[in-house]
Amino acid sequence: MATTLPSAQDQYMLELINRGRQDPAAEADHYNIDLNEGLAQDTISTDAKQPLAFNLNLNTAANEHSQWMLDNNEFSHTGENGTQFWERMTNAGYQWFGAGENISFDSPLASGISDFTGLVEENHKDLFISPGHRENLMNASFEAIGISSLQATTYTWNGTTYTDVVMTTQKFGRNNDGPFITGVAYTDAVTDDDFYTVGEGIGGITVTAVDTANSANTFTTTTWDAGGYSLDVSPNATYDVTFSGDLDGDGQADDTATYQVTVGSENVKQDVVSDNLPPSTPTNNPPTAVEIDNDTIAENTSNNTVVGNLTTSDPDAGDTHSYQLLDNANGRFALDGDQIVVADGSGLDFESDANHNITVRTTDAGGESFEQQLTINVSNVDETPTEPDNFNTIYGSDNNDNLRGTVDNDAIYGEGGNDLIIGRKGDDLLNGDSGNDEINGGSGNDILNGGSDNDILNGGRGMDTLTGVDITSAQPGYNEIDILRGNADADLFILGDSSQVYYTGNGVNDYARIDTFNSGQGDRIQLSGSSGDYTLEENVPGLPKGTAIYNNDDLIGIVNNVVDMDLNSSDFSFV
Repeated sequence: MATTLPSAQDQYMLELINRGRQDPAAEADHYNIDLNEGLAQDTISTDAKQPLAFNLNLNTAANEHSQWMLDNNEFSHTGENGTQFWERMTNAGYQWFGAGENISFDSPLASGISDFTGLVEENHKDLFISPGHRENLMNASFEAIGISSLQATTYTWNGTTYTDVVMTTQKFGRNNDGPFITGVAYTDAVTDDDFYTVGEGIGGITVTAVDTANSANTFTTTTWDAGGYSLDVSPNATYDVTFSGDLDGDGQADDTATYQVTVGSENVKQDVVSDNLPPSTPTNNPPTAVEIDNDTIAENTSNNTVVGNLTTSDPDAGDTHSYQLLDNANGRFALDGDQIVVADGSGLDFESDANHNITVRTTDAGGESFEQQLTINVSNVDETPTEPDNFNTIYGSDNNDNLRGTVDNDAIYGEGGNDLIIGRKGDDLLNGDSGNDEINGGSGNDILNGGSDNDILNGGRGMDTLTGVDITSAQPGYNEIDILRGNADADLFILGDSSQVYYTGNGVNDYARIDTFNSGQGDRIQLSGSSGDYTLEENVPGLPKGTAIYNNDDLIGIVNNVVDMDLNSSDFSFV
């Protein structure tokens, strides 16, 4: 069975009914009666009743009964083939738990009103004034309605013939459907009174309800030609209800209006009026990218040093953004406003890892966000020590000297001869110069340079830097065998710098023997060039046990009693 859509007059009558259900006492005052006139006291309460929503099956049943009464000059709740109103509701496809019916007719002869819409309003008035019909209109349990007001040229009842009569049937129902968000889209242009008038309805408007707690819970419908709609939704939820289409009548379906509607277990009414639309909210587009203006930082950079400034690409001009650092590369970096800064410079080691990935989230003022992975590159730094300033300076002679430092920072130069140099406390610079020297750093972070000939360097406590050769000679380390011992803490053993490899040119007859190498405490060997320039061999016959380091055919170092080393590990650094 085809369903019947509400006409503009049907929509108008529903607006009158729902006006009364919203404020029953005011509706009674409007028609100068008591709300319970003709009824037992308190039969109808003054409480607001849920608005009725159109049901098209009920509308069809109402339409057929109005037409049957006009065609057969009947006015009765018993209809075609002796059917009762509830049977006609069932036959139209509405499964009801509660049902009711009102009928009314009026004509110019009876009321003096000649226009169709005026007679519809008169029928509503007559039904509201009538006690029994008023009970149906104000029944709080009803949730659905069908209305049909039809006009006929002539109609005869009880021996009187009426012209231009309007016959109205109202079908009321309750079942397990709903709750409904219901209402009407209209212009208010015919009569500017903030109430629906015939001719003001806007059809074809899309109505979408999105659950604010679960966007997957979405419902949609379209307004009928007369402007009304009924949207069956889930109970106990708050919805963003959006009307979209040509609301302003300019022929462009580009208008939207959004309202927040909270639904419990009963129907809720939400209209949209084109001359009173809510302020439109500009569409907020999410950011599309995050950039950093500098992505390179030197190894061992001090904490809190700025790496670079963050900026965001966003299609919304003038949008503002805040940032979150989701991945800080194991604590190496931190976020300071819109800047990436160094958080742990000791973790920036070119030889161990030349780049680190971080992840940044940018969030715009509207709450939209974007996550971007950025790569921070670590640049290499020549870690060959240079002579510092502000040292207590002690010079030896060309003889075999015994030189001892102070408890402060000392710079000691052995000059010629086979010298014994002891730094004692402080961060000392100890230079053996020429001769077979023994240098003991003592405590502190010391720099030990053996110079030419065969030297023994003992770092002692502290993070020491040990170089066995004279780096200014034409072939540093040529024909030398130096012994380098770091001892406690993380020490650096230098077998080359950015310009040259030490201990080359004499095969296996010159090298640095590195004793006490301890990877676990952070010891490291500095080589010139890259890992591809070197090979490692273990326990070479005729040499001290451990790992031999070769540059081509030249032995340049032996890591005493240590095996399973890897040139690509943190044990080695390259300059």
